[in-house]
Amino acid sequence: MGKNKGFTLVEMLIVIGIMGILASVMVVSLSHMKKTALQAQAQSLVTEVATALNILLQQERQWPDEILEYSKETEGGCVPEVCAVFQSKKLMDISTYKQGAIGTTINEDSLDRFGILDPYGRAALKKVPKCQDAGRQIPDGSGTYKDHRIQYRVDKNYDGFVDSSEGAPKGMKVRASVIVWSRGPDGKDAERAGGKFPGDDRLSWSVAGTAE
Repeated sequence: MGKNKGFTLVEMLIVIGIMGILASVMVVSLSHMKKTALQAQAQSLVTEVATALNILLQQERQWPDEILEYSKETEGGCVPEVCAVFQSKKLMDISTYKQGAIGTTINEDSLDRFGILDPYGRAALKKVPKCQDAGRQIPDGSGTYKDHRIQYRVDKNYDGFVDSSEGAPKGMKVRASVIVWSRGPDGKDAERAGGKFPGDDRLSWSVAGTAE
């Protein structure tokens, strides 16, 4: 009567090694897919905000800061007050204010309560749903929640360009009515991080069309 032949130690080690390699490949692949998905979401959001701003200008002949009657807010990007303009004009599917009107109570349960955050900021905020401090540091070291606001600058003098005198990054001059960008996973503009656009930022304009 024959004996059942089992796996040798060497065979088991080979199988375990192959399984380890496959697991590593899957982790890398999933990580890449997640990164690509977040980049696509950020690009889509940047495009949506740029479209909303251009429609707002066509409808109201004003930029959000002019409607709000103070100009410094755009320096902070899509802050809650700017969100309220989009919300009241039904230009974007966001929920910043409970009544949907400028000056009413901020909806503390909304993911837009700190303004329009990029996908990286929103993903981090989902992990701390009770957080009410936009300046709170994100645990992974990617800055604060307000660092992940979608940024925009507008052509305030209506000369057909957005340049550094209008709040665009230093040395930039873009032929557009408005430029919009996401600061990417690190929460920093590419130039602030020592590089140049686009880096890991997502832009509403073509870098090729940028004059420096």
